[in-house]
Amino acid sequence: MSEHWAVIPVKGLTDSKTRLSSFLGERKKLLVEALLQDVLSSILRSRVYDKVLVVSPDDSVSALARTDSLSFLGQTGLGLNRAIEQANKLALKENARSLTTILADIPFAEPRDFTELFHLGDGDRRAVLVPSLKGGTNVMTTRPPGVIRPSYGRWSYAKHLRQAQLSGLAAYSVSNPRISFDVDSVKDLIELKRRDPDARTMSAKALREIWQTPSPARLSSIAE
Repeated sequence: MSEHWAVIPVKGLTDSKTRLSSFLGERKKLLVEALLQDVLSSILRSRVYDKVLVVSPDDSVSALARTDSLSFLGQTGLGLNRAIEQANKLALKENARSLTTILADIPFAEPRDFTELFHLGDGDRRAVLVPSLKGGTNVMTTRPPGVIRPSYGRWSYAKHLRQAQLSGLAAYSVSNPRISFDVDSVKDLIELKRRDPDARTMSAKALREIWQTPSPARLSSIAE
């Protein structure tokens, strides 16, 4: 039985990161895929989850997730919250004890980060949250699954923390600079390049490849 789940919702290789479309164009897909690969690699190398599930309405994502180590769930509703609700229902149906939602745009997360989060706290009724630098929730573990209704969007961290407190859960908030950084804007691309100048991550490698190909003048100015 798979007791501890990691769930990674992905909007789609084309539909994700719409704010970057005008800067990256069609090459944006390379970055979205690389971000997902970085996250999945760290999750799998942590070896703390019994099941790693990618949820997406995009069939092209399934090609990346259908391996011996990963599972794929086709999303039936619209939006990030619906994807997580769908995963929670499946986890409860299969008697999972915990579910960790991990967003697919945190390229600097390391295996040790997930190991530390997994072992934080005691008891079967608890929540572990890692906020983003922008007030979102980049990682959230709930025991049991579904005990917190997903409220992703503006200021989701405060909403999730409040729900955990009202539900009587032992709530843990973790400040982690690697997990707190996510990629949503051009400013984040610049920061990604600054933090990883040697392109150690797949995301930085993809960004380097994108910026080395012919592109609008504004991209060249950003890359300098």
